[in-house]
Amino acid sequence: MFTFADGAAKAIQAFKSNVRIIYNSKEVSLGAEAFSIGGSDYLSINALAALFDKNIFLNQKEQKIFISDKPDTSAESLKSELAAKNKSIAELQEKVKQLETDINSERRLSINELQNNINKDNAGYEGVSYRVILSGNEDEVRVKIEIDLSWDKASWGSMNTSEKKEMIKEICNPVLGEYGYVRINGYIKDISGSRKLITFYNTYEGEIVIGTYKSYSIISALEESFNDNYDDYFKGIHFTYGLKGNENRVEYTIFIQGNKFEEKWNKLADNNIRGFMKRLCSEIQKNELKKCHITGYVYNTDSGSYRASCELAPNGDFYFERE
Repeated sequence: MFTFADGAAKAIQAFKSNVRIIYNSKEVSLGAEAFSIGGSDYLSINALAALFDKNIFLNQKEQKIFISDKPDTSAESLKSELAAKNKSIAELQEKVKQLETDINSERRLSINELQNNINKDNAGYEGVSYRVILSGNEDEVRVKIEIDLSWDKASWGSMNTSEKKEMIKEICNPVLGEYGYVRINGYIKDISGSRKLITFYNTYEGEIVIGTYKSYSIISALEESFNDNYDDYFKGIHFTYGLKGNENRVEYTIFIQGNKFEEKWNKLADNNIRGFMKRLCSEIQKNELKKCHITGYVYNTDSGSYRASCELAPNGDFYFERE
């Protein structure tokens, strides 16, 4: 038994307690004895604070004991790790954006995109309206310039050779600017009479030369043949052809100016168009391209819509659809 002075008023009797402390199903030692006073057990605040990982502070002046939670070091560590990861993610996102910007700035326009830009930015020269059809790839671009002498004969006739060459340069400069050194060959054709007026090509220095050119591949030779032999297959309708592909797969597109020829096109029977597109497929499958897969399209350059399509598989299966 112990006797404590309660201030100066009275003495308090305390007995040593044999109480056992069980924490989370395990017995623990507080390192300080427990006491029983008046039937109640008392434990050391410091010992309990240590057991429950709390901060304890005794204010002697105010006779107050302050108990508070200790900082959660694991939570603080996780917060630091999360902040570091968020910073890394933000830096990576910024790098991705920069890479995307670099890729977009380095990406070259496709042939179709370049064709659209040329037709949008330059619709005519010295009173001669034109429509440009491009085909090929970044190594060889074939340029077909369509004019209509039933409308612009006087303006065309008033242009000298030098001015016609400048017109060709104006059209070809965006191609050279986009692809750097690239082989260019092409022609100007009167769609009212399906007649070539000028042929041209470029030199290694990029200079445009008026004169005869040669085709550099089977695809370009086929395209040239189509444009020479099938440009007025249906009388009164002018077609311009673009081809691309390789020995395994070839795609051809028949370009038609809808504003001029849509009415006559609509009068054509489905079987006539089907037979025509199948004939073109057969022409492609000759020689080295016998086993290639072929797709074909008819494209209205004014409305930007497809008017017909076909597909010929290597096994001979043929599919046709008219829009």
